[in-house]
Amino acid sequence: MCIPCLLKLLPQKKTLLFHLRPPDIDLATLIDKLQKNADKVEKNIIETEQNLNRVSTERLYLWITNQSQRVSHSSCLPTNKHVNAPSKIMRQLRVRVTKLREEHDHIYHITRSEQVPTVNWGKIVDEKLANVNNKGYGQDLLTVENEVEEHNIFHSEVEALDGLDGQQAKYNKLLASSSARQKNLLSLRDYMQRCTNELYWMEQQAEERSAYDWSDNNLDYPARKRQYENFISKCLEAKEKSITQLNEDGEELIEQNHPGKNVIGAHMDAVHADWKEYLNLLICEENHLKNMDDYHKFHKDARDTSDLLKRLETEISQKYNPEFKDMYQMEGLIADLNDQAKAMDHFDERLKALQKRSLQVLPLKYRRETPQKLLPIEALCEYETEGSILRGERYTLLRNNGSKWDMKDANGRTMSVPAVCFIIPPTDPEAVAVADNLINQHKGIKQKVASSKSALQAQLAELKKESTGDKQEQQCRQLMAGLDKVVGDLDKQEKAIYSRVRPPLEQTRPVQDSADRLQDIKDIAAAVRKIEPEKSSKVQEAESFLRSSPKCASAPQLYSKVDEANKKYNKVDLLLKCADDKLQNSYRLENSLQNGKALLSSYENKLAREEVAPSDSTSLEKTQRELAVSLVIHATLTLNKKKSTLSYVFRLRRRGTSVWSWRRTIMLCCNSRKYSRERKCVKKLCEPKKFKSSETQRPRWTL
Repeated sequence: MCIPCLLKLLPQKKTLLFHLRPPDIDLATLIDKLQKNADKVEKNIIETEQNLNRVSTERLYLWITNQSQRVSHSSCLPTNKHVNAPSKIMRQLRVRVTKLREEHDHIYHITRSEQVPTVNWGKIVDEKLANVNNKGYGQDLLTVENEVEEHNIFHSEVEALDGLDGQQAKYNKLLASSSARQKNLLSLRDYMQRCTNELYWMEQQAEERSAYDWSDNNLDYPARKRQYENFISKCLEAKEKSITQLNEDGEELIEQNHPGKNVIGAHMDAVHADWKEYLNLLICEENHLKNMDDYHKFHKDARDTSDLLKRLETEISQKYNPEFKDMYQMEGLIADLNDQAKAMDHFDERLKALQKRSLQVLPLKYRRETPQKLLPIEALCEYETEGSILRGERYTLLRNNGSKWDMKDANGRTMSVPAVCFIIPPTDPEAVAVADNLINQHKGIKQKVASSKSALQAQLAELKKESTGDKQEQQCRQLMAGLDKVVGDLDKQEKAIYSRVRPPLEQTRPVQDSADRLQDIKDIAAAVRKIEPEKSSKVQEAESFLRSSPKCASAPQLYSKVDEANKKYNKVDLLLKCADDKLQNSYRLENSLQNGKALLSSYENKLAREEVAPSDSTSLEKTQRELAVSLVIHATLTLNKKKSTLSYVFRLRRRGTSVWSWRRTIMLCCNSRKYSRERKCVKKLCEPKKFKSSETQRPRWTL
């Protein structure tokens, strides 16, 4: 066989490789082609080996010589490289063919000389048992979760070994050990997960309180106070029970000699430490809220007092001017000034109380900026850091870093601690300055009252000396002065009524505020009733004088004064009735809202504990009926059910409340012809989604 024939193998291999690549050939077709090409290669290899055995060295040499001679007669001159090329190709080809032959025999003519392998199941069971007994449980939640996953696979392998002959006792021991480890891992993971959840929650609470602004800049502290009071009254007890249950479960696992008892104990200690720190933070929060409330209330009362003193000063300057006044008007003004002087004496007590409060106000401004000098600070709770912080101890503030303060103790040791754990004790220089300014302002007004009284008395004495006019004219002017005093007293009561009715109720205490205003209106009504006899007496005297002396020069003015006094009294009396009616309705409404909220709170808490609404229509209708009954009871507590219910809805809307159940309940309450208009109003206001009883999935409660 000639060398060109032997080289046929190379194109065949390329053909094989070419057929391996087409991307669009079906898998079965591709496998068939591969098999055919492989058979062809195998056949060529066998034929090539047989031909190689028949080719002798002499014939090969003659063939090479012949080829060399042919090359020498060609146009290209022969070289040693061209002569030696066929021999080199033959050697490479023979090595390659020999290698292919060996691989072919290994694949297609292999003979198994060894015996069928056997498995030592006893050894495998012993190894797995040793693995179970020597495995640890991990120190953190991630490791324990990995152990759980690995052991689930291991336990499946153990269960697959069931039914071994002669190894049943060992297998039962292995299965029991694996099951026990699986149970211990699951209980450990669940306990660690519960501890981790509580630790994460307490960490978030601590970070939130540390980052909160407890300075004077924060004007939204009432919302924080309501949130705190709501948590203390409704959630703290449940959270404490959860922590206590976690501790009891940990102790029970330790008593059962759980293999991971060291990890369980460490988590119990961590939860206990964080819970103690959280309770300390609650103490700090309560103190901060009280201090902020005292600070802002003091400054509000100081501003109100300052405004009152300014109005009083303006009134004294304008009203008690002796110019263009007759002696009877001056006598009335002097009597008013005497009353003002008595009121100013009572005002002293209010200013003294403010001054006393100013000494207890904390300098909250320094919580947001570093003071120019070192200030003492007081610890509100115990705290463990680089050193121990003791409650009630005094330290020195070095630098205000926002949520962290740099401070040093009595021994000179510096520490960086959360600012929420400390207060800057009184006094506040600004609060003291405000109180001092009010006292000085009050003294100035008292001096002004005294000087105005002196001026009026001096002018009155001059007028009395000069008075030689008609007695009827003097009597007429005296009657006009008396009516002016009555009108002035009624005007004061009118202003007092407006001051009680016009301002909105305090959102934090609407029921108590409306009750206080009702009491104020009653006091004003009592004062008006005391003025009424004086008004009637002055009016009768004036009318009698006008009948007896109709031609007096000042008679027209006296007529107008009488008419003014009657109109002013009627106006104040009507205003009192309207104010009382408005405040009575407001009190009933706010009281009804509060009672309704209390009645619905149990259902709201029940809905909050449920993740989804009832899945069947029967349970859903039952829940709706319960909610409807509660709201109907709430509505009957009011004087006007229609107004109260709609007012409740509007309040919920303004506050952003979107409880799914309340929308349904209100619609049920208005589900009658009597309240068709109200139902349309509620429907438009609440925009409830349409409900289909055939739905299998219910919407989640929106809280």
